[in-house]
Amino acid sequence: MTTTTSTPSRRSAFGAAFLSFLFPGLGQAYAGAYRRALVLAVPPLIAIAIAIGLFLANGLVDFGLWVGQTSVLGPLAIVNVVFLAYRALASVDAYRLAMELSAPSGVGMRRIGRRPGQVDPLSIAGLGLILVVLVSGHVIVGYWDLKFYNAARDIHAPLVFDTSSPDATIEPGPTEPPISFPPQQTFFPAPTIKPWTGTDRLNILLIGADNAAGLTDTMMVASIDPVSHQVAMFSVQRDTVGLPLPPRSQLSQFWGTNFPWKLNEMYKDADRYKYPGGGVAALKQAMAYTLFGNQNAIQYYVLVGFDGFQNVIDTLGGVTINVPAPLKDDGYPGNHSDGMHLRLYVPAGIQHMNGDQALSYARSRKVVKLGGGESPLFNNYNRSARQQQILVALEQQANINEISSHLSDLVDALSRTIHTDIPEGPDVLGPMVQIAKAIKPNDIRNYVFTASPDFTAIRATVKAAIAPGAKNPNELQAAIDEDAPIVVENGTGTSGQDTTLATRLQTLGFNAQASADQPPELGGTMKLLCVNGAETQYPATLAQLEQTLGLSGPPSTDASAAVQTISDPNEAVQFVIITGTNSSSPTAPPG
Repeated sequence: MTTTTSTPSRRSAFGAAFLSFLFPGLGQAYAGAYRRALVLAVPPLIAIAIAIGLFLANGLVDFGLWVGQTSVLGPLAIVNVVFLAYRALASVDAYRLAMELSAPSGVGMRRIGRRPGQVDPLSIAGLGLILVVLVSGHVIVGYWDLKFYNAARDIHAPLVFDTSSPDATIEPGPTEPPISFPPQQTFFPAPTIKPWTGTDRLNILLIGADNAAGLTDTMMVASIDPVSHQVAMFSVQRDTVGLPLPPRSQLSQFWGTNFPWKLNEMYKDADRYKYPGGGVAALKQAMAYTLFGNQNAIQYYVLVGFDGFQNVIDTLGGVTINVPAPLKDDGYPGNHSDGMHLRLYVPAGIQHMNGDQALSYARSRKVVKLGGGESPLFNNYNRSARQQQILVALEQQANINEISSHLSDLVDALSRTIHTDIPEGPDVLGPMVQIAKAIKPNDIRNYVFTASPDFTAIRATVKAAIAPGAKNPNELQAAIDEDAPIVVENGTGTSGQDTTLATRLQTLGFNAQASADQPPELGGTMKLLCVNGAETQYPATLAQLEQTLGLSGPPSTDASAAVQTISDPNEAVQFVIITGTNSSSPTAPPG
């Protein structure tokens, strides 16, 4: 009897392993084991089909937001490990299969499982290289998965300031009496804030926090109309004292009818004394009540820590700002809490700033006016306006190339910088992204309220700004930007009439203050007097004062008048308002 040996199939074991490295099952098909190839290929094909279906159903942005949730990133880490083991098994199996099928066998058959007579060292090295590349790829995926998971977790956790253990008594300042907080046994029900539906008005509290000092230096609310894409930004000064608190609420249960200290202390104080929900809840509810008369009106917050803010701007390559007026501050305390004071100067015009410069520009409380001379009245106003300006500039100048090339550093910086309660996933963030893409610079209106505000006038201004059909008040903003000095004289002798009117004008954003002088004659009607050529130098202010005060007709002028402000005797006044028997509280211009 004659025996013959079959010719082995010539298949490269390295090639089979490489093909299954590219996609599980390809190497098995290459070696001729088609049924095994199909079995190995089905699970990844199902996973790919599901991913494509989710992508097509949601789009790129919503799909990315869905993947970026901690509830998805966590399981993805496990999936990544399982898929690594699956791909490694498929590659080794394809290698072994090709080796066995290439070995000689008995008459008329090949037996899978027979070890070939000789192993090629180069082939083994190739398999090892494939496995190294495979493991490296999945390690990189795991690294980014863990990085995004930790970032999402940190961003959605509230910032808790490092506060000392609460004592029975706290003394907030040398001029303020000690205030005791008795242990609270029960609290009024917490306000119910309804999640944003995507169609109603969206109010977001934006907070800038000094992490080292434990104070909130910046507090503004962005109120967004999702239909018209109009945005109104309301800033309340950090030095505001006496913020009204809603009656029969957890806020008033803690602090009474008004918050007794500066507004920037509320967050830290609420954390220190275990306010329900912490500092975030207290500040959201208080700001909502102050601006909208409803402590439930602000749905979400975004807090930016100053330390990380610098890193974010540096990572993005800086930010370009059009500085409207030279900025000089001879006693700027610096950004590093080291007790050193610096001399800060920023010239007017287009300036490209790094993170430290941008933070200094945003935090300085001094400003030099275009016309010369330093005005202490609206330092805080200019400060808030600069902060709003930087936020808008960052949104407009974000560069995808800069982001992608420094993605790891940017993710780290954002995780240390931003805290928010905006829900993860595409349900809320998806519509927000679409609205943000539709907002144009001219759609953004800025309102800045002084540190000694009239809260009734504030709510009237907010109500007018968010009323349906409200237009962008470019004329009012132009008048505020002119920063024309205004004094109010008491023309009737009624006590406090000049101070009340000046305070209300300040609340609307005008550079106004009461004067100790009285006009020669008392008891007439209200008058608006233009001095030093104000009617031609400050036309926007003139128009808005007439509208705000309810005056009509040409104003009185006196080119020879030399009225001066009380706060700065070297600064020439441009407008004088003389109250009269017909004087009433000024109202916010429409919109």
